[in-house]
Amino acid sequence: MHADVLRRELLDHRRSLIGCTVGGVLLALMYVLFYPTIRSGGAGIEALLKSMPKGFQSAFIGGGVDYLSPAGYLGTELFSILVPGLLLVMGVLAGGRALAGEEQDGTIDLLLSTPIRRGRLAAEKAGGAMLPLYVVAAALWALVALAGPSQGLDVSLGGLAVALLAVALLGTGFGMLAFLISSATGSVGLGAGIAGALAVAMYALNIIGALVPALTGIANAVSPFHWDGGSGVLANGVPWSGLGLLLACPIVLLSLSLLAYERRDLTT
Repeated sequence: MHADVLRRELLDHRRSLIGCTVGGVLLALMYVLFYPTIRSGGAGIEALLKSMPKGFQSAFIGGGVDYLSPAGYLGTELFSILVPGLLLVMGVLAGGRALAGEEQDGTIDLLLSTPIRRGRLAAEKAGGAMLPLYVVAAALWALVALAGPSQGLDVSLGGLAVALLAVALLGTGFGMLAFLISSATGSVGLGAGIAGALAVAMYALNIIGALVPALTGIANAVSPFHWDGGSGVLANGVPWSGLGLLLACPIVLLSLSLLAYERRDLTT
């Protein structure tokens, strides 16, 4: 058997992958096409932004970022909520169902009856659940690369690729947390619920940290939404330390998942 479980997992996600890719691309295209209109109203928008508290600007636009610039506009509109939210939902739902869904559907015995070891089964299920996030990220990159220049959105395609990779890793991290909890307990809802709640809490902490100086240091240290560069990512780049943490977290969580699933008694 050569990655049969991985292929089956990818096939199981094909409809959600198509839907999320098409939906994400259409929403991103809408923002791309809006840019000339936004740029033409620059004076009024600049005045509005300057009237806002600096903490608010930092939280939703990025520190020292010009919103009307191509990098500032795309960073704010795509990377503040839209792309992280889409990939987080995809990752958490897929991670929660990857193994625990098989148990709830009564198909796990069929998988375990094959010669494949539990650890490999879990690894392929996790890979199949998380790979669609990177497909969506690649589709968004292609959209901006193809449609952006015609609308005046000339941004670094390399920087955009790193930014999308960071957000995909963010979604993978929370998705792997859902996978860990669900595979250890057999409960889809528990894994997805805890991972989703933690994601909301970390996002809120990141916003609060930008608004409350006393909490900035703590928020920047522990919130993955700061590690990925936030809404200012296309202007300021992804911090390498943050990218390293975003890469390390899914690896650690996958390792813990494999260990927990290998040792779990599935006969009860």
